[in-house]
Amino acid sequence: MTRLFPRSTSVTTAALLGAVVVAVLGAQTEQGRHLLLAAGLAGAPAGYTELAFADPQALPERVPATSYLAPPSFTIRNVTGRQHEYAWSVRLSEAGRTRTVAGGRVTLADGQPVTITPPTKALCEPGPITLGVQLEGGEAIAFRATCSANIDEG
Repeated sequence: MTRLFPRSTSVTTAALLGAVVVAVLGAQTEQGRHLLLAAGLAGAPAGYTELAFADPQALPERVPATSYLAPPSFTIRNVTGRQHEYAWSVRLSEAGRTRTVAGGRVTLADGQPVTITPPTKALCEPGPITLGVQLEGGEAIAFRATCSANIDEG
């Protein structure tokens, strides 16, 4: 029987495959990641910003119309690897128009979170609304609710 590849090629391929598996598994550990960084085989992790509502389960589905809606608290966490200043705004969309109801700036050290409770209330007009938080860098979160004349209406 004729072999297309010599037996030594199969052994070499298996050894290389085994080395790749060990390297991939090793890269999952802190020590393995450090070795890959030191060897120039991996880059530093990219920084990011976390933005979330502080209590998402408490976001209302319905709000009594003509009542004042207090924008919910939200959390910003800086994971960029350096100090960062964030400009934020709370925007309310209803009846085909959008307006800013609160805004501010906060400077955070790397790894530092902050929970912000916007110091304002917005009048809720009958109909669907979208209330969102936007950061200057483009990160955004939002929720939708309905301002109902009768809070019990379905």
